[in-house]
Amino acid sequence: MMIKNLLIVGDVNNPCKNDVKEGTTIKELLEGYAGGIKNNKQIKLAQIGGALGVLIDGNEIGNELGQYQDFLDKKMIMFFGEIFCPVDYLRFITRYAIRELRVDTPLLRQLNNTIEMIAQGKSDTLEALYSSTDTGSTGEVEGDILKIFKYIVDNFEDDFIQHVRYKKCKHGICRGLFISQCVNACPADVHVPGYIELMKKGDMENAYHLMRKNNPLSFVCGKICARPCEERCRRGEIESTVGVRALKHYASDVVSKMDSFEEDKMPYNGKTVAIIGAGPAGLSSAYFLARSGYAITIYEANEVVGGMLATGIPEFRLEQSVIDHEVELIKNLGVKILTKTKVGVDISFDEIEKNNDALLIATGLQRGVKLGPDSEQIETAIDFLKAVKVNKREGVGQSVVVIGGGDVAIDTARTAVRLGAKKVTIVSLESKNEMPASVEEIEEALEEDIRIINNASIHEYMLVDNQLTGIVLKECLSIVDTEGRFNPTYDESHLRTLNADHILYAIGQKADNRCFENKVDIRHKSILTSNEKVFAAGDVIEAGIAIKAIAEARDASALIDEYLGGDGLYLGEEIAIPESPLNCQSWDIEQSVEEKNNGLGFNAIKMVFDEETAQKEASRCMRCDRNSTKPLFLRRF
Repeated sequence: MMIKNLLIVGDVNNPCKNDVKEGTTIKELLEGYAGGIKNNKQIKLAQIGGALGVLIDGNEIGNELGQYQDFLDKKMIMFFGEIFCPVDYLRFITRYAIRELRVDTPLLRQLNNTIEMIAQGKSDTLEALYSSTDTGSTGEVEGDILKIFKYIVDNFEDDFIQHVRYKKCKHGICRGLFISQCVNACPADVHVPGYIELMKKGDMENAYHLMRKNNPLSFVCGKICARPCEERCRRGEIESTVGVRALKHYASDVVSKMDSFEEDKMPYNGKTVAIIGAGPAGLSSAYFLARSGYAITIYEANEVVGGMLATGIPEFRLEQSVIDHEVELIKNLGVKILTKTKVGVDISFDEIEKNNDALLIATGLQRGVKLGPDSEQIETAIDFLKAVKVNKREGVGQSVVVIGGGDVAIDTARTAVRLGAKKVTIVSLESKNEMPASVEEIEEALEEDIRIINNASIHEYMLVDNQLTGIVLKECLSIVDTEGRFNPTYDESHLRTLNADHILYAIGQKADNRCFENKVDIRHKSILTSNEKVFAAGDVIEAGIAIKAIAEARDASALIDEYLGGDGLYLGEEIAIPESPLNCQSWDIEQSVEEKNNGLGFNAIKMVFDEETAQKEASRCMRCDRNSTKPLFLRRF
């Protein structure tokens, strides 16, 4: 049976109206008729039957249209992509009912008021939302909206928690929660327009102070941050974005050469906190808590400090000296760091817990994942990168294949090139557009003659007398199934052979929790653990970029401070941000060149900003924060 004139709209490449068979799946409708979600993004949600129709999760797009017969009379289906804010969606639904359908009831007003409070950052709990959705309806429209509310709240609870607890709208839609798009996009809420304005005035020291209020590893991030702030820079809607990371790099570099830089802290409050792991999360938490008056000791198993920053990011991207500079600033606050001290071996978890008022686990993901036969020619990328950076390893195969599509795979391949490999190939399950590696990293790999094979996986290992000589690849048709789960499918009739004498797996990492001696359970995505005095942050609860771990460390530190009866984290004295008029001539300034690679050695990428170009680049900032009613700075978090 045909559905006549079905309207297909939303975040799709080809909005259209078509006659469609009821047996057509939603996935076929999306890909075949609508041309997929815009910008090669994933579907988040679909809605059949107009604004009050039935909602379908992206995992259910394998269902046929005929299963939703009761909603097809409206002859409309809307698709929502990844940039979907459930709070803003519910605001629209309630406003639509009240203003457009003229159904203005006390219940709908209550729902609208509740969601408005959340969207504006005026709610500190979800209780009002939960209680509103438990209310019984008295009419058809109320009933439909309550169903939508319950569905959205149940399926997007994390988004609501972000709005309420952290005052964050990750897609930058709920404008009342943030001062500018760049600040909202930064997981650590660094005041980007503020420090750029200070740089424009030549005040590098206060610019660095302002960065460090929320990010004590600003110099590190000036080198390697994934730059989510730049992705949402409004200047980028006109031309190229402001070079936020490069500006941070420049200011940090200038201040690193000053002997006068100091940070204040609160007096010792008599409480001690232990931290296991000296990576981005552990170091950042130590900083926030030490400034707030706590005595901090970090236990680090490695001989170097910095976690994956020190062992997993190659020297040509991040020198250890940059990490050491900011570690020294953290030590200056009284933080003790015990290296080569493995918990569970050199000291027991029980002893640490007993001797401290609270404990933070920030051990990250230390173990790489690899497949295939047991061979010295097959190893994990993180073991390889650590051996090169920390232990100064010099050897690698001549025909190297790196398995994986993320930034670690790119770093591994580029490191192999620098060790003398004649041929380096990256094999990724994902297509080029779907690779999790950043675009700039992919481009730099290609510039270094690294070959990338997409939509492929290993079918067979070729060995002669137990020596690896090559691999056979099979084509990857899809990575996830119709329910959105990782479940690759392959065409094993489409094979190709690659010569290879060395395989490096960069397909993920996992935690090594043996040091906890089964004393505590760590929950996925949760700072809280099974032990009320033990907290967790960073990759150990969910893998992510460095700035995300730093943000989680601040959140964990705030909860530790609350648990220990503190008054909130001390972030330093308020810094006045100049409010000078915008320079209209800045619209004619093109983006300055940011950074350049210094050849194929292990020397670090060089900064090309000088004072004049840095100030010109800073002048390109549109100061979007000046239109905000949000306070510029809070003394305590």
